[in-house]
Amino acid sequence: MTILDNIDLAIEAGSSVAIVGASGSGKSTLLGLLAGLDSASSGSVRLLGRELSEDERAALRSGSVGFVFQSFQLMPHLTALENVTLPLELQGGGGIGTREAATHARGLLEQVGLGKRTGHYPKLLSGGEQQRVALARAFVTHPAILFATNPRAVSTPPWATRSSI
Repeated sequence: MTILDNIDLAIEAGSSVAIVGASGSGKSTLLGLLAGLDSASSGSVRLLGRELSEDERAALRSGSVGFVFQSFQLMPHLTALENVTLPLELQGGGGIGTREAATHARGLLEQVGLGKRTGHYPKLLSGGEQQRVALARAFVTHPAILFATNPRAVSTPPWATRSSI
């Protein structure tokens, strides 16, 4: 079964783009392919000037792409602060130490209004608070691009310095 066929999409840096369509039309599949979360069964995907091979997909996800999932995908056993620092830990600290990573993550949580909720687990946060934790986590590695599936009032935050889609 073909989900996406003959897609050709070019987006200028600094642009914000919404992909809209009926449920089941392939929007999330397209975002998953573009973000390097999924691989195409045929054809190719290029992002930020690079073809997304298997090796490139992993490298891209670790630093160039931020992703906010519809269900947020927060780790339930980690606090808000730990959820935000997790991408830095997965990429070996992102060139910064543990203390600096926590300070950076804490700053992002403060900027999304959760400075007093850093020690709370996801089950203790409202849906909107969970979304803001997911947004802070998506920006913690300073991605070149941000993808969001079914965002609810997600806009480019004033503290974001890179382009988002």
